[in-house]
Amino acid sequence: MSIYKIAKQQLTLIMRSKWLGSFGMLFALLAVFVTYFGNSGQSGYTGFSRMTASLLNLNLLLIPLIALLIGSLFIAGEKEDRGLILLLTYPVSVKSVLVGKYIGLFLSLWSVITFGYGAAAIVMFIGNADTSISVMFLFYFLSLLLAVFYLALSMMIGLWSRTRFQALGMSLIVWAISVLFYEFIVMGLSIFVAKEWILTIMSISIFLNPVELIRVWAILSLDGASVFGPNLYDLTVWANNWIGQCLFVIASLLWVTLPFYFSHLFVKRRIGNE
Repeated sequence: MSIYKIAKQQLTLIMRSKWLGSFGMLFALLAVFVTYFGNSGQSGYTGFSRMTASLLNLNLLLIPLIALLIGSLFIAGEKEDRGLILLLTYPVSVKSVLVGKYIGLFLSLWSVITFGYGAAAIVMFIGNADTSISVMFLFYFLSLLLAVFYLALSMMIGLWSRTRFQALGMSLIVWAISVLFYEFIVMGLSIFVAKEWILTIMSISIFLNPVELIRVWAILSLDGASVFGPNLYDLTVWANNWIGQCLFVIASLLWVTLPFYFSHLFVKRRIGNE
């Protein structure tokens, strides 16, 4: 069985799910709402505006949740139903199985994101919005990149979980920590360190969370560095130069490859022996 057949099978199963359609409609409606009302009262500015900030926050809130739930529940469900165990008995490598399933999951989430951005683009066109096409493509690319990160994490969670319920709980915990509580944790740590260490902690914290990585990358790409304030000016200096951009790329690669590595390791050591 090839990677293509595994990906096609995974995509077919997910596209039949009512959850995917519900997520797609929710994301599209919220994207249209943010685009329509975010553009009201604005004219002539196409950078980091109220609309782009709202759309960015929507992406950072919903896409990790959708990716974690879709990926972890489907993988944990196949594991619980012994379908994954059966697939591993075929003459196919563990790497091919993981890559095929990941591609199928990504294509399903790609359809959700594309549908949402397509609906938002139609609203922008009808309403003669000032936001440029390049900004929308940037957000579209970063949204897909965020989905890539969290799908890799969701596969790892699904493989580690014994049941769908456990996968659901772990996914919600990961989502809550990375999306809701992470900034408060970092700010809390900065209170207890010397002033000269605050910039270092803030810089490191960007790469330890995919949400913050995408958030900072998007803001800097839209020339919105002023939102960080004067106290974090040095952060924007190094993040905007080639060193910072290289670090962003390296961190992105690590957020995909490390979950894959641990998933591959777990399957070979545990699931393959069940």
